[in-house]
Amino acid sequence: MSATRFALVAALIFAALTLRVYWPHWPVSRHSIVGCACGDEIQEVWFLKWTPWSIAHGLNPLYSNWMDYPKGFNLAANTAMPALGVLAAPVTWLLGAVASYNLLLWLSFPLSALSAFWVLRRLSGSNLAALLGATLYGFSPYMIGEGVAHLFLVFVPLPPLILYCLYQVTVVQEGSARRWGLLLAALFVAQVLISQEVAAEAVIVAACALVVALVVYRREVSVERVRYALRALLIGAVPVVVILAYPVYYQFFGPQHFTGAAHATSHSPLKLDLLGTVVPDSSQSIAPGALARIANRFMGGDYGENGGYLGIPLVLALGLIAVTLRRRRGVLYTALVLVVVEVLSMGQSLTIDNHTFPVPMPWRLVNALPSLQSALANRLALYASLLVALVVALGASEWIAAMRRPPRGPTRRRMGVNIALGVLLVASLLVYQTRTPIVTVPLPTLPSFFSNGDAAAIPEGSTVLTYPLSVVPNAPAMIWQVSSDFRWKMVGGEAIVPTRRGRATGQPIADRPLPVSQFLTHWSAGTARLPALNARLIDQMREYLRLNDVATVLVDPAANNAAHAITLFADAMGPPLREGDMDVWFHAPARADAWLSRHSPS
Repeated sequence: MSATRFALVAALIFAALTLRVYWPHWPVSRHSIVGCACGDEIQEVWFLKWTPWSIAHGLNPLYSNWMDYPKGFNLAANTAMPALGVLAAPVTWLLGAVASYNLLLWLSFPLSALSAFWVLRRLSGSNLAALLGATLYGFSPYMIGEGVAHLFLVFVPLPPLILYCLYQVTVVQEGSARRWGLLLAALFVAQVLISQEVAAEAVIVAACALVVALVVYRREVSVERVRYALRALLIGAVPVVVILAYPVYYQFFGPQHFTGAAHATSHSPLKLDLLGTVVPDSSQSIAPGALARIANRFMGGDYGENGGYLGIPLVLALGLIAVTLRRRRGVLYTALVLVVVEVLSMGQSLTIDNHTFPVPMPWRLVNALPSLQSALANRLALYASLLVALVVALGASEWIAAMRRPPRGPTRRRMGVNIALGVLLVASLLVYQTRTPIVTVPLPTLPSFFSNGDAAAIPEGSTVLTYPLSVVPNAPAMIWQVSSDFRWKMVGGEAIVPTRRGRATGQPIADRPLPVSQFLTHWSAGTARLPALNARLIDQMREYLRLNDVATVLVDPAANNAAHAITLFADAMGPPLREGDMDVWFHAPARADAWLSRHSPS
């Protein structure tokens, strides 16, 4: 079969496998969402809507105070995915941001697998071997785990192409160095605008691969080869610096920037346990109870981040390929880089069976760099799965070639070897599989206030205080705002913002007066620690409206603990209007002043 025809077959296979991942979820569904209608999922929906909307309205897509009003937040320092926002803009305008989010998640799997297939086909020379390796990359435990809630981590068709360009620049060196350098620059810039973390990890892996290459291929290093590579990289560096200078500057020095790690990585449980590659957790299709109970503790119990699992059969297959084909330096080289990446993904200290030992690991050097403090070691599993795919593809292509050659010894021996390898292959694939489909949930019913046009009464560009307040992980107000086409700004929301000391937090910074923020936040999140509802808090509620420029207050009476919020608002502003199925206070400060003048002691 020709390469083109086989690629079409591969695309159909990858599409069928993706249907299995998300079944019965429709790729452009507007009424359901992968994972949950909360937390990171709704935040990413918000980001997909914001980028094209801000550009169309002449606003800076790297900053917004439409959420977390009045200070706003820095999108360059968040996982804003501006490239995906622009890419999906037509779908967003036609069907909504939720449909865009679902479609991009769905496309992540076949596009990533197809990208890997193209690269592996060129490196291995075999359609079947490339199909096998691409399946391991495109449907790895990393992909299934991150495919629940992290679009910016699972949309990864570019990493295989980036590493292939680096291979051309440093190893093959055929054709124009200028062309390869510019192509590499375009891919890297696009990856940064999808996920800075994945792009940073590409740099880390490339640096490790270069060091290993200097050892494995030291005799081939020459002045001419170094000049070619430097010329390509320097030419590529120019557009990278020009295009990314402003976003990078804005991230580190723009308004609402923060210092340090976004995820507290120095103490993060998100690192590969030494047993994590061979002990399955409950997210794997084959996970005996005793082993699952051990692995379920890895990554702080977060299955979605435990993407480093390979399984014993696949580890044996990788070892067999590396030993058998050790004379082929490309195989040996890839296997060595894989080992380095696996060691890096173990984080700053060695962890075995969820116990941390005082053994310093190389990740300490990486995490010490200011620009890489937010990178999480466990997410190197993406590149580990790509390297696994390459080793397997090279081994499979050699096996296929060997089967085509006339046997040198008894045919029974050859048949026995092929059967044994076939059993190992099937076992590797079975054990490597992750449980699917990924859970999808219906979106909460949009209040009729927003669906029947009542929200048009909110002054455009004004500030709205909602209940429930959008605090992690509850985000209904973010859905209301997106459905209203950003008609109004919102107090609260989910984004990474600086604390008063400049460190990162995922919770909205409490607005003054603090007791009101605590009251609304705690009731919205369902916690028990509350300021007392008394006359002082009511006065502070009126002050809160003025200090935060609140024009309208919206309450969903069906929300948890809504009665407590309604009591506070009614005591401060008087009875609400019932608009559709929402309680509303328009012109909130004026209503508070009028209510106070009528009910204050004479």
